Amino acid sequence: HKVANKDDIKEVLHSILPPVTPAELAKEEEAILKSLLSHEKNTADAIDEDDFVKSIVQNSYWRDAGDIVVKELMYFDSLHSYYKTGKPLLDNANYDELHENLTWEGSSVATMSAQEAQFVSTVAASKRGEPQMDDDEYKALKADLKQKGSWVVNREEDALEKMGLNTFMGYLHRAL
Repeated sequence: HKVANKDDIKEVLHSILPPVTPAELAKEEEAILKSLLSHEKNTADAIDEDDFVKSIVQNSYWRDAGDIVVKELMYFDSLHSYYKTGKPLLDNANYDELHENLTWEGSSVATMSAQEAQFVSTVAASKRGEPQMDDDEYKALKADLKQKGSWVVNREEDALEKMGLNTFMGYLHRAL
């Protein structure tokens, strides 16, 4: 078995969680590390790979948020990869299935324009400390979306949030 360490927990959670606050990220890291260290074979510097993977995929945000947030994260990751690297994470059939599934579940993420998705992805990446564009580009994109009356720049709740359901956008709004 390969071995992970406590720094790997932070790195992986940072990349897979919705855009949470630094305090929420630290709390999740602590909970996962505590769970991992409850196994005799694990130390902070040597965590069994199988235990590591099980703990990461059972993080409280994915568990509490439900399938829709995980699917929305997959959708944004797919868009980001395709537009930034030119390499799709999902083949066309799987992407189309994910998009259709999100549409039927009422996710506003699936109905965003390319500009809206870019804006949301940029804000989320910035919250993670990974800026995707400079301030002037960001301001120009935001101004263009405001001029078009886009709901993403006005931080309005989408329909699922109004019903009390967790969504990627809800996490993003709370982190701002």
